[in-house]
Amino acid sequence: MRSAAHIYLSALPFAGKNSLICRRFTGLFTGLISIDTFGIDRHGGQIIMTLAGHSDSVNSVAYSPDGLVLASGSRDGTVRIWDTRSGEEMMPALSSDAGAVHSVAFAPNGKNLVAGTDAGEVYIWDISATHLSPRQLRGHSERVTSVSFSHDGEFLASASYDDTVRLWRFQTGEQVVVMVGHEGDVNSVAFSTASDFLASGSDDLTIRLWRTATGEPVGQPLNGHTDWIHSVSFSKDGELLASGSRDREIRLWEPRTGDCIATLSGHTGKVRSVQFSPDGRSLASAAYDNVVRLWTLGEDLEEASSIVLKGHSSLVYSVAFSPDGLYIASASADHTIRIWDAGSGQTAIQPLPAHDDGVNAVAVSADGGFIVSGSDDKSVRIWNAQTGDPKLPPLLGHTKSVNSVAISIDGRLIASASADGTVRLWNAQTGGAIGEPLQGHENEVRAVQFSSDARWLVSGSDDETVRIWDVATREPSNVGPLHCDDPVLAVAFSPDHQLISTGDYGGRTRLWNRETGQLAHQPFQASDWIRSIAFSPAGTHLVSGGDDRVGRVWDISTGQQILALEGHSYRIHSITFSPNGQIIVSGSADRTIRLWDTVTGAQLAMIHGHNGYVTSVAFTADGKSIVSGSSDSTIRVWDVEAALTQSSDSDDDPAAALQQNGFGDGWIVSKSGEMLLWIPEEYRAFLDLPTCTTLIGRHRVNDTAGEAWHHGEKWTDCWRGATTA
Repeated sequence: MRSAAHIYLSALPFAGKNSLICRRFTGLFTGLISIDTFGIDRHGGQIIMTLAGHSDSVNSVAYSPDGLVLASGSRDGTVRIWDTRSGEEMMPALSSDAGAVHSVAFAPNGKNLVAGTDAGEVYIWDISATHLSPRQLRGHSERVTSVSFSHDGEFLASASYDDTVRLWRFQTGEQVVVMVGHEGDVNSVAFSTASDFLASGSDDLTIRLWRTATGEPVGQPLNGHTDWIHSVSFSKDGELLASGSRDREIRLWEPRTGDCIATLSGHTGKVRSVQFSPDGRSLASAAYDNVVRLWTLGEDLEEASSIVLKGHSSLVYSVAFSPDGLYIASASADHTIRIWDAGSGQTAIQPLPAHDDGVNAVAVSADGGFIVSGSDDKSVRIWNAQTGDPKLPPLLGHTKSVNSVAISIDGRLIASASADGTVRLWNAQTGGAIGEPLQGHENEVRAVQFSSDARWLVSGSDDETVRIWDVATREPSNVGPLHCDDPVLAVAFSPDHQLISTGDYGGRTRLWNRETGQLAHQPFQASDWIRSIAFSPAGTHLVSGGDDRVGRVWDISTGQQILALEGHSYRIHSITFSPNGQIIVSGSADRTIRLWDTVTGAQLAMIHGHNGYVTSVAFTADGKSIVSGSSDSTIRVWDVEAALTQSSDSDDDPAAALQQNGFGDGWIVSKSGEMLLWIPEEYRAFLDLPTCTTLIGRHRVNDTAGEAWHHGEKWTDCWRGATTA
């Protein structure tokens, strides 16, 4: 950066009002935007510092016994040593010379540091010495995934992809015992507080307890997780054992009995790391959903509550409590380590009601009163279209991601299609499930839609079939299933419900006669997967979009392509006509929504705002609004007229500039590409934009630019320190 001023211009609006940086510098600057947040702490309320230096994913973090030093191990093959007070590196990076570092641990003496490496060797450094040549313990034949010290420092345990746990005498490096019994990679090992037992978690879906003195297994393996176990941790009193798994769950066990006494759900990605706080009252977890969760454990462990610590921009691999329990360190694939205030986390502002994971589908009721959405968090939700408030609790029942949702024309029924292979029907007024799931597909169900008379429901699946269901009886129609040559990603009914259209992996759009199940036309061929299709209101045209990035409009009577809508830079996830047939809207993995003229194919408007793939778009029945869902976990409602008439001269309003020009590496940029304002990662999906009338997300951020907002060439005007000092 050439100007320190514009760093503060960007950082200060998002800093916590009571933070040191805010108190010290706010009075020295003028022309800052004003930030109001809802459902989220101001930046700095939880994140204490971010440590950057690794050139690849950071796999593990560990505190020294006094909490003054933090060690991190990375895929870049180095271990780095950080001063937790300043955030500075205390010495040159330590190289393992054995590939990626998967685990690090401090010895109880605080002087020795151990790392498990990709080559199967355990490295030991004395970081108090001037000569930092490591000792190496050899014995494992595959990568060492986890290392742990006994609490007296006498023993070191290591876990490996060679399916074993090994116990070493730390001072001599002697291998004491090899613990054999797991039937898959061993990912984690932990000593009990008294160091008389070891726990290990494995890809064989079991946790095993071992007697340290003999290496013999204790009791039967602990079973319950349905996928690989990545992490295990004992509470300080040894009465609880926590495990984190690829199945997205955390389980709490009584080691003495082997009973699972609680299951904690909340993460929407694989749980990679769990650790108890020093006092045992909290648990920290890290997962592939890019977040750290801080769990408060009460008397009833099943009722444990959690808050989300959000800031990493990629997968989180490791968490560690500081010895005093006041801080949490986390390591991520985004190459950084973050340190969080565990105390402020417990009193964090609760997020607004919203999906916990990406939104895959949205639909709007015919009367415009409510929005239905389906998500990777396995839920279907119903929202007030005007306020964005939930109308009912989440509709739960699917066991995997919800890929598609539809609403019957009378607004009474909701249909949902899921990766669990089922279609479900719900009562839109009560949220209750109607009957048992519709079963028949043999693989993931990608799309579902009601006929215009609400008598029929059509679904398409990865099993290469399309099924037609009688809504009244919830039984398959006597027509079908319709067989395609590839997995089916999209389905649509014609307005007169006589035709069914399907889009598949092979780039083919087919038209079927609903009454006979016969093809009504030769397939329309595109060059790549078809992800979305829709009929025009008059039923004379069909629009399709997919991985070739082109929206294609077809004349149904002739089978000819009459328009190619070109402009998206990445695949089109969703495309449909406006109710009057004059506009087509498309949502893309390029994070934009685009409006097109159905006569000329000209692009009428482009809307930025989502910070993830735009997975679904739908017009309201009056055509005045567009509803969009995104992988950024939010739903937005956009004003169509405002989008069509938005001013291109928007640089004096940061939100308008964002909507018009998009982000550039986190920066709101001007029309010319000039950087105007940098937005922290955790706020980017939640900015309230002028054309967006409703934002449904866990957080919301409003920004207001004053009349003298200093940006661009005005950056130098923001500094008034010289005149006020």
